[in-house]
Amino acid sequence: MSPSLAQPSLPTPLLVSEKRGKQAKSLIQKSDKTHALLGQCMEDTRIAAGLNLDEYAHAIGKDPSQVKRQIEGKERPQIEAVFAVERFQVLLITAMAKRIGQIEVETVIRIRRSA
Repeated sequence: MSPSLAQPSLPTPLLVSEKRGKQAKSLIQKSDKTHALLGQCMEDTRIAAGLNLDEYAHAIGKDPSQVKRQIEGKERPQIEAVFAVERFQVLLITAMAKRIGQIEVETVIRIRRSA
């Protein structure tokens, strides 16, 4: 007889389409708002970089249609893919800070004249 261990009774994972009570519904709504906010940050980063959607998607190694869904908040934005591209890091951080209202961006140009 082979020894066997009893399997614990684990809860079935919830699908996004399944809603159990108010807590699950509020978590899904909060997630949707977060996805929309992060998608807007991705779009702000793309615009600040001066790229069209195809160029931006190529730079982060994603399919343009997938990036469009992420920007629209229909899919979880993969912020880590954007942040992995060095030239987008400051743009992304600035976009995130502006969206949550924690910073004000000011552009200052200084011209130093030599004698």
